[in-house]
Amino acid sequence: PLLESFGNAKTVRNDNSSRFGKFVEIFLEDGLICGAITSQYLLEKSRVVFQAKSERNYHIFYEMLAGLPSQQRQRYCLQGAETYYYLNQGGNCEIPGKDDAEDFRRLLNTMEVLNFSVDEQNSIFRILSSVLHLGNVYFEKYETDCQEVATVVSATEIRTVAELLQVSPEGLQKAITFKVTETLREKIFTPLTVESAVDARDAIAKTLYSLLFGWLTDRINKLVYPRQEALSIAILDIYGFEDLTFNSFEQLCINYANEYLQFFFNRIVFQEEQEEYIREQIEWKEIPFSDNQPCIDLISQKPYGILRILDDQSCFPQATDHTFLQKCHYHHGTNPLYTKPKMPLPEFTIKHYAGKVTYQVHKFLDKNYDQVRQDVLDLFISSRTKVVANLFFGHAQVMARQRSLIRRSSTRTRRYKAPTVAARFQQSLLELVEKMERCNPFFVRCLKPNNKKEPGLFEADVVRTQLRYSGILETIRIRKEGFPIRIPFLVFIDRCLGAAGWALPSQYSPRRGLGSSDALGVVAKVGSSQPHPCSQLFLKEQLYQALESKRARAHHLAALTLQRYARTFFIKRRFRSLRRKIVLLQTRARGYLARQRYRRMRRTLIKFRSLVHIYVNRRRYLKVSRASGHIPVLRRQELTRREVVDVTHLEIPAELMGLLEAAAGERVNAGCVVLVPPPALQPDPQLTLPLDINDYPMAKYVRGHFQEPAFGMLTAPLKAPLTRLDEELCHEALSLFKLILRFMGDPGLGGLQETLFGNYIVQKGLSVPGLRDELLAQAANQVWRNTNVNNEERGWLLLATCLSAFPPSAAFDKYLLKFVSDYAFAGYKPVCQRKLMHAMARSQLGTAAARTFPPSLLEWTANRQQASMALDLHCFNGDLGARMPSSWAGCSCGACVHPQCPAVGRGLSEGWHGWSVAMKAGAQWAELAGHDYVLDLVSDLE
Repeated sequence: PLLESFGNAKTVRNDNSSRFGKFVEIFLEDGLICGAITSQYLLEKSRVVFQAKSERNYHIFYEMLAGLPSQQRQRYCLQGAETYYYLNQGGNCEIPGKDDAEDFRRLLNTMEVLNFSVDEQNSIFRILSSVLHLGNVYFEKYETDCQEVATVVSATEIRTVAELLQVSPEGLQKAITFKVTETLREKIFTPLTVESAVDARDAIAKTLYSLLFGWLTDRINKLVYPRQEALSIAILDIYGFEDLTFNSFEQLCINYANEYLQFFFNRIVFQEEQEEYIREQIEWKEIPFSDNQPCIDLISQKPYGILRILDDQSCFPQATDHTFLQKCHYHHGTNPLYTKPKMPLPEFTIKHYAGKVTYQVHKFLDKNYDQVRQDVLDLFISSRTKVVANLFFGHAQVMARQRSLIRRSSTRTRRYKAPTVAARFQQSLLELVEKMERCNPFFVRCLKPNNKKEPGLFEADVVRTQLRYSGILETIRIRKEGFPIRIPFLVFIDRCLGAAGWALPSQYSPRRGLGSSDALGVVAKVGSSQPHPCSQLFLKEQLYQALESKRARAHHLAALTLQRYARTFFIKRRFRSLRRKIVLLQTRARGYLARQRYRRMRRTLIKFRSLVHIYVNRRRYLKVSRASGHIPVLRRQELTRREVVDVTHLEIPAELMGLLEAAAGERVNAGCVVLVPPPALQPDPQLTLPLDINDYPMAKYVRGHFQEPAFGMLTAPLKAPLTRLDEELCHEALSLFKLILRFMGDPGLGGLQETLFGNYIVQKGLSVPGLRDELLAQAANQVWRNTNVNNEERGWLLLATCLSAFPPSAAFDKYLLKFVSDYAFAGYKPVCQRKLMHAMARSQLGTAAARTFPPSLLEWTANRQQASMALDLHCFNGDLGARMPSSWAGCSCGACVHPQCPAVGRGLSEGWHGWSVAMKAGAQWAELAGHDYVLDLVSDLE
């Protein structure tokens, strides 16, 4: 359980995959187990800091977090697995059917059986917890001396790791943010970039876990090692062949080991075949089999094998993964087992015995070098935790011994070259094969019938892949080339020759066998019926050759030959018959499926083309109708198609219901708005987008001001306001959203009712300034990713109308301007832009910038048509004219305050006093109250 928790993890294909190779020797004395020793190869250290999608880190991390008591969790500052970067990259921290807490209790029991003290157990959990906290150390870059270097974002995790490992926090922070270079006089600290700092952090985490795993293995070996030499049975549990979505340095080493072991496996099987034929005295010719020695040479042969090139590149400070890849392309570009990518990608492909695998060379050199810096060694050797200090002290001693051995083996002084991961792995693999060659090997292949872990389910593709990856198909081919059918001779005589009338002599004994003197007795006739002459002659010849062989057991040659010829004939005939039937069945089935697919695609294409034609014709018709000044009858049909969900059940205020009932079927002010061709407009130099508009995406506003970071159309009422509002405004905001849903989706809302309903919503924003940003945000939310074109158009109409009456706050205006500039529906982009920029020009007035009345019928009509407005201007001097104001054109009674006021250009200059606007009803004139905005006068009249 200990090695399983620390060395196994969930992968794409297996929930409990062993991520290290192990060779276990079990020693026997008088038939009883007297000891064992475990050798481990190539722990997959990169899994500690990185996991692919749907994969997990090593089981021990999740078991510790699930099983530790709350008091110990607080002592180690631990939280849930989802909060740690080293554990949550795979996207799922749980395995269905695996109880991590129960497995942790089983692990604690194992530690007690193996005599791990309480202090040692606490030290183990301290190291594991420090690895998790290291993964949450984040960096940011800052510029100093004209270069970007890394700094730790928060020192909390650094202090936590230092406290757990009992080392200096300052020394730990320097170890991951600085590179130390020692000269004869001093130590030079060079700051690292963010990428290098992340690599330094991950290197420390991998080293901690690797040294801990090695210490646990050695500790177990010392407890169960035999006291004296004895016979042994060895079990090798090695990685399976791997072809993942992303194949790195570990997969290359794993597949190289499988390639080497497959070569050994083929050789053993071929040798057993030869020994069987020799033992049976069968004449045989050489059996061809796939020799994967060229693939092994491609990977490891001196001097230009891929791993050899990698080792050479690891010695050069300026070498990179790119230079390593270019050297591989240069030396192996013409090798049929090696493939360069067609595009300039950082990868290469090797054709293994199990198939082609593409390897990505990212961080190959870093993973191969894998050396602990001296300053890191010194830091952890000084740890006040005994286990941590001993781990790194032992590692430092191993490195010192390696240096001394290399210096003694050299006749001249040379620079020390640290052994690489690839070199150590190749040496371990050679030692493993040497051990296996001294043994009598037996091979056991385990296959999974399916990946769903369900009984009674056999997935042919899954099993076929495992057969190919494990080399069993190649073994079957070797056996097939020889004599694959092997049944005892007596069974053969009874099954095949008894029916032909032949029998063994009565004096035959299984122990004595058959000699040459028994030949005539064997071919004695049984019964009076005569067999076919040809078959009788053939059987006599074959049996005679068998019984006259040099040894008694040589008669198996005839049996094997007969079996092979007969079975081959029947198998081939049955295969041809089955193949004809299967091909016929396949042709009929494929023809039927092809016709079904054709009909289905044809129906789908016809529906799609009809929808496209409907959409195009509708847009063309609307465009022509709007240009001609007529509201199309089609709009009444669109009203019935703008319902996304049923919103008619949403309640509305009683006062609004009364207004809608009173306006049903009425046409108010029908002749006061006339569609005319607009006059030529001069561009307004003030209406230009801000230069920094691209710095204000709506997503940024959502993250900073919304209560939940979600933005997009909703079909149900809100549970809470979108933005952060005062508590007394929350109920108003929720009621307002129901009105917006009803306005945009009610199929029976149109004409004057639509205008009254929209003005009621706008009036809410005018009367409660605190709701204005919330109202605009709700409208923008409902038009974003709206799947109903007509519903979306109604939302943009409401948004344009709101922007005609009140501006957004200064914190929201640029975000909303960016939103309408990028995503406005059809012709609403210039309408909303113009209204919003006019409103922003008056935003310095604060809440006083809003208008007094909701938009007039003139503004609603202009918004629907995405057109400009014009007002007939009658002066007392008899002048007539048309002016084109915007919704934000302003003037006060007695003073003009806006250049777009109708009075400007009629002989009055800015600052002029003494003019007013009057209303004529029949023969009576009435002075109107002063307003800040011209169109408020029109709204007041309405």
